[in-house]
Amino acid sequence: MKEIDKVLITKYVTRQANEEEIAMAKYLISSSKVHEEFYLQLYETWQRSIYYKIGFIDSEQAYSDFLDKSTVRKMGTIFRLKYLTIAASFLIICGVAFYFYKAYRPDKVHTITEINVPKGAMRKIVLPDGTKVTINAGSTLKFESDFGKGTRTVHLNGEAYFDISKSKIPFIVNANNYTIRDIGTIFNVKAYPDDLSFETMVIEGEVQVEGKLSIDSDKSQMISVKQQQVLKLNYSSSLNHVIQPDKDFSEIIEVKVQKISPAQVEVYTGWTEDLLVFEGITFQEITRIMERRYDVEIIVDNSEVKNLKYTGSFKNIDDIDKALKIMKETTDIAYEKQGRIIKIRKGINFKSQSL
Repeated sequence: MKEIDKVLITKYVTRQANEEEIAMAKYLISSSKVHEEFYLQLYETWQRSIYYKIGFIDSEQAYSDFLDKSTVRKMGTIFRLKYLTIAASFLIICGVAFYFYKAYRPDKVHTITEINVPKGAMRKIVLPDGTKVTINAGSTLKFESDFGKGTRTVHLNGEAYFDISKSKIPFIVNANNYTIRDIGTIFNVKAYPDDLSFETMVIEGEVQVEGKLSIDSDKSQMISVKQQQVLKLNYSSSLNHVIQPDKDFSEIIEVKVQKISPAQVEVYTGWTEDLLVFEGITFQEITRIMERRYDVEIIVDNSEVKNLKYTGSFKNIDDIDKALKIMKETTDIAYEKQGRIIKIRKGINFKSQSL
């Protein structure tokens, strides 16, 4: 692989290439496996160096992080320079660092498109590259205005269903402290900061998830989630549980990847078709889902009721009163509603058991 090709791909990744250079870089990447692998490794290393904050990018922090990560760390197969000599490695690191700093210097403005979906709503969008995204209630999706022209990275806070369009450019979802890398798929990500779990479920294809994936270690790890599999991380039920962006989260109590049946898929994706499916989850978890779906505040004043497990489904139920009446048919609870506030308590014949 020629040095001029490395520099050309570097300029393409860092968005410093002109139209002619972009065309040449795309040709090299599509016509050679060596060029393609170099591009993917370089692209992912560069993406991980970006430090996002609301409305702007901290360029100096990103530049510093990039130098730290590029010269020292090896994350899985990322930036494995088996095709480069030591001299070439130094050249590329310096070249990317230069272009990266130039691209994100303080005097250069990068606009970010931010889509906020309020509670009680759902939104379907098509990204500039043709990717279809359904965004759930109480969620935010952010991406740069030049999305699809060299990068395909989005930042999710909440839940979204992705149907990824095919491209040589990797599709990356940053959700809380995790990075989900698409390998040509349809998948669902649930990453609400106030939930007690993180979920990635794959409908078609495969994704790679990177982040803290172990109970005993804070080191970043990577795992593949294949078709009809779900990765689920459960957190401790601390009263003040909130995942803080850009900080390590060490309260994982369970990590599991499991195969699901076709019938179970709607448990994770039914919300996109206005279907709520609860399969053996607690009332505490249900209240979080219903608060977002119906834009209400639910108060459960009894720990036994909070831990009571429920299985059931609701199709096209647009009113929380209807949903609660259905739940009362099989669960001994009582509730009262005052405006947006709903209080749930034990029923007269309440028994402490899972249903």
